[in-house]
Amino acid sequence: MATSSIGYWCSVAAHQYFARLQEKLVQLDITQWYYVLLTIDEGRGTLSQQQLADRLQLDKVTMTRAIDHLCEKGYVERCDCIRDRRKYLVKPTPKARPALRAIHKAYAALNDEALAGLKKADRAAFLGQLMMVVSNLHKDAAPVAITNKRVHA
Repeated sequence: MATSSIGYWCSVAAHQYFARLQEKLVQLDITQWYYVLLTIDEGRGTLSQQQLADRLQLDKVTMTRAIDHLCEKGYVERCDCIRDRRKYLVKPTPKARPALRAIHKAYAALNDEALAGLKKADRAAFLGQLMMVVSNLHKDAAPVAITNKRVHA
C-alpha cells in the first residue's frame, strides 16, 4: 500500500465539507469567512485584527482581506481601540445576528452529517486528536495565507 498522506485526506475532507457548508448557507451574501465571523462574534468586540489573526492562525493579509469582505457586506465593523489608537477592534453588526444563527445551525448539521456513525465520545476524541495534529504542525509554521486555491476558513 502506498504511503498515506494525512494532508491529502484532510484536504479532500475540507473541500467536501466547505462545499456542503456553502450549500447550507447559500441564502447568505457571503460565500466564505463563516468561521471568521463566528470568531469575531465570540470576541464580543474586544479582539483586534492581529488578535483575530493569531487566534485563527491566519496571516495579516488574509485576515485583512476577510475583515474587508465582511465589512463591505455589512456583517462587521472596525472600531477604534480606546487603549491603543494604532489598533482597530472588530465587532459584528446587527445584520450579522441572523447570519450567525444560520452559520451555527449549518455547522451543527454538517458536523452531524460528517461524523455520522461515530458515538459522542468518539466524536469528541476525533476532534481532540485533530486539534492536536493542528497544534503539532503549528509549532514552527508561519500563519496560513488563504487563497482561492485553498479551502476557506
